[in-house]
Amino acid sequence: MGPYLCIASNGVPPAVSKRIVLNVYFQPMIWIENQLVGAYEGQTLVLECHSEAYPTAITYWTRPSNETITNENYKVETIPKGYEINMRLTIKSVQPQDFGSYRCVAKNSLGEMDGKIKLYSK
Repeated sequence: MGPYLCIASNGVPPAVSKRIVLNVYFQPMIWIENQLVGAYEGQTLVLECHSEAYPTAITYWTRPSNETITNENYKVETIPKGYEINMRLTIKSVQPQDFGSYRCVAKNSLGEMDGKIKLYSK
């Protein structure tokens, strides 16, 4: 994916060149480094999920109850870099109801993918 330059030359000047931009469209892919994370109550914790997609994906997190995360006890960050997105979910003070499976979701016009992170009590 990206710009390419094609140059044609047969030894008789001038050489001819053409620049094109190649875009490869693909559905989201997700990978998670730590799928099992332990925490203590009251601890601040960051869960991470990495996504690649083109066109750019819409991303979000869901809680163990399958609700989309919007609570003030959580901070959701997305750090885009080209067709990659690093998703971070910070739990400011882990409570008993926070333990369980979290889902990071990436969705674009070509499909949807999710990954799961299990948060357990230490």
